Amino acid sequence: MNANDTGKFKRVSRRTIHRAPIIALVVAILGLGLSSYAFVSLQAGALPMHWQNSSIVFTIHEAGDPRITDGSDFVAVRLAFRAWNEVPSSRVAFFEDTGPGRGRTDWQSDDIHLVIWDMQGTSGFFDSPAGGLVAITPVDFEPSTGRILDADIIFNGKNYLFSTDLTGGTFDIQNVATHEVGHFIGLDHSAVVGATMNPFAHTGDTRLRSLEQDDIAGASAIYPNGAQPGWIEGHVRIDGQPISGAHVVAEDLDGTPCSAGLSDAAGFFRIRGLDQGQYVVYAEPLDGPVRDVNFSLQTSGLQIHTNFGTTFWGASGGRSNPANPDRVAVSWGAATRLEPAISALPKGMNVTGLSSSATIAPGQNGAVTVVGTQLNRANRIDVPGPGLFVGNNPTFSAGSASVSVQVLASALPQLRTVRLWNDQTWECAVLTGGLEVRRPRPMMEGVEPTSVQPGQNVQVYGEGFQSGARAIVGQEVINAIGQGGQVSFTVPAALTNGTYTVTIENPDGQFARINGILQVSGSNAAPAPSGGTTNTSGGPQDGGGLQPVAPAAGGASPPPSYPTASSGGGGGGGGCALAPTTPAAPPFEAAVLALVLLAVVRRRRAA
Repeated sequence: MNANDTGKFKRVSRRTIHRAPIIALVVAILGLGLSSYAFVSLQAGALPMHWQNSSIVFTIHEAGDPRITDGSDFVAVRLAFRAWNEVPSSRVAFFEDTGPGRGRTDWQSDDIHLVIWDMQGTSGFFDSPAGGLVAITPVDFEPSTGRILDADIIFNGKNYLFSTDLTGGTFDIQNVATHEVGHFIGLDHSAVVGATMNPFAHTGDTRLRSLEQDDIAGASAIYPNGAQPGWIEGHVRIDGQPISGAHVVAEDLDGTPCSAGLSDAAGFFRIRGLDQGQYVVYAEPLDGPVRDVNFSLQTSGLQIHTNFGTTFWGASGGRSNPANPDRVAVSWGAATRLEPAISALPKGMNVTGLSSSATIAPGQNGAVTVVGTQLNRANRIDVPGPGLFVGNNPTFSAGSASVSVQVLASALPQLRTVRLWNDQTWECAVLTGGLEVRRPRPMMEGVEPTSVQPGQNVQVYGEGFQSGARAIVGQEVINAIGQGGQVSFTVPAALTNGTYTVTIENPDGQFARINGILQVSGSNAAPAPSGGTTNTSGGPQDGGGLQPVAPAAGGASPPPSYPTASSGGGGGGGGCALAPTTPAAPPFEAAVLALVLLAVVRRRRAA
């Protein structure tokens, strides 16, 4: 019997791993008591997995990544949790336990929620055939309620290298950890290409550090801070028959995918977490890049049907022209019912991915090239939304389609969906969130002064600094003031004497740094223990125990203790795995890492 189990209960573990890479599934989570597949979440049958107490304590193992000696690995993990804390419409609040439990390695126990590097493969997750996993989040839950009893994040230190400075051939810790924290709170993968919960990541990639709209919708729907956001509900059918597992997306008028859901066995869907406004709605089959093998279907029981084509909802007959789809109005805290049902078109052309990274900066020109099957059936391609000019000379072949795109300097950074269609038949295919408008990475030229004392102001010079940037000095995270070519920050009292690297990180996760540029003297702060227990919210230290990780305004206080589990059940989780090179995979996909969904099933039975 596990030492942390009590009474007549004991744990028997069984692990099931999806071996195929995935490109995504949507990201918002079903609110309790509502339709079971109204957002893609980790599911216990028809129930979404969720923490009963949204104030959640985590512990970073004291060794962190033992190959990183400056403590930046701890800062990266804390910033990953902070990203989800800072969603204002979600009440989820994380607190770090910096007490004696930091030395524990028994991640299977429900009374500790560990972030740990597995350097020897002792977890059992990183041996063949699952050795391609870069990180995994096992989740232990109660099947009768979907209540999460335990979640832990395990990095594959046995097979992969990690860093916080984009060292060649390494995976960015904050990037991977932010994705895994989404699984930690119960989110599944996202079919939105640029979302944090999208399962692809490069070495040296930082795009998962910052949350997108569908990530935010997920956290807001399952852990709403106050009133529930609005939602859209309805049915999707083909020839009058219900479609199970259709991916139904709500996209705002800027072309940004804001949230999505999966239809259940009756064809019913509910898309939640929506702000008040107008949207277009479409249903697409999960026949690539996302497929049924990419989900934890062994815990949800959902069937994924793909015998239909992408279809935009319309008030007349359940369809509308992809060139100008009908709009759907959503009010805060209210349901919008789509009538008639989405009447899906027959199966036709299919977009399966990108042939190159589709990121264009404001004021720049570029091209979007998608790959798939039967794409020569389309005669139009567009990326909707303001600030973009799409070329009038697209090219089509059976396996690919391409178009030039000009992004105005005034265009806001955001994700946009790529649409292909035929004017006469309305046959359509989409790549949800396939183009990202993203500002360039910032550059640092220097700091002034370079020798400082606590309380002194430091100026940082360079270019591309965004409003809301933060400075990272040692293990201290400090709000920066300014933007453009200059930002400033104040040296905190908690910073000890020594020489420090200065990093400026923009809100989109991109950063610049200068190593060993700042010399601090005259500090009265005592050195932090190995691994660092600096309070990342900037508050006082108590020498151990629970530390808040920048909870959002109005966030909850730390829970007095961990819940004691009297019964338990299945599990789910998320992780990363190398995408194998296959004939169907375009070059871009073959070069990236797929964060592969898997399930870790645990059951407790009476002795």
